[in-house]
Amino acid sequence: LECRPAAAQASSNAADSAALPDWWPWAAGGAIGVAFGLLLAMLLRRRAERALPVAFEPPVVHEPAPQAAPEPVQALRAEAAEPLPEQATKAPSVAEPAPAPAPAARPAAAANPQGLTIALEARRMSASLMATTLSYRLMVTNHGSQPLSALAVEGDMVSAHASLPPDQQMANGGQRLELRHALVALAPGESAEFTGDFRLPLAAVTPIRSGDAAYFVPLARLRVEAATPNGQPLICAQTFVVGEQPETPGGALRPFRLDLGPRTYSRIGQRAVS
Repeated sequence: LECRPAAAQASSNAADSAALPDWWPWAAGGAIGVAFGLLLAMLLRRRAERALPVAFEPPVVHEPAPQAAPEPVQALRAEAAEPLPEQATKAPSVAEPAPAPAPAARPAAAANPQGLTIALEARRMSASLMATTLSYRLMVTNHGSQPLSALAVEGDMVSAHASLPPDQQMANGGQRLELRHALVALAPGESAEFTGDFRLPLAAVTPIRSGDAAYFVPLARLRVEAATPNGQPLICAQTFVVGEQPETPGGALRPFRLDLGPRTYSRIGQRAVS
């Protein structure tokens, strides 16, 4: 056992301290920092490895192989690839129609409203301070194969305007008009001619405004009802627009101006409104 005095021990430590360089504390601190960094990296790596099982991988949907398709799908694909037979390529609209029933099942005259026609000729339009008056010639023709009886010719004149509903401007079979003429009978192929006047008060006219001008577009509405031999009524309704003849042939009819004062128009025409 070696024993040294305290003074000798202190002198020995001082000698050892004097033998070390001045930068050794910095080197020791750097070594400790590197060791701590390595230790921290190891801890983070272990934590990341432990967290891997918790992460979710997005599911991958694999397209089924063509041979694995169900049999109905394979059958549909096979049918789409093969050309359709001739019967399958025919459209339903062009299929052979069923045989039509015998013509005796329904009366031809009652089922053919085109058998009765109305023709209107506008002859003169006059405008006064109180009313407008249209003079007309009307012809009713029976184009059917059966005689007609108890013919009632109804009609009136209205003013065309965009603010009015269609049922107040167009003639229709379900709306009765003022009775104008009557006829006892009309044989097949026969025509009957009537003349008269339609009068419309200025207070009932809805003019079409364009600046200082006020235009009037008259509509002559006609309805003819007749009785057929089997007792069924035959109704024909037609509307005509009346206006001034255009300057060039084939042009559109021109409306009448009401702001020019009383006058009479003789070059007028009419067009059937479908």
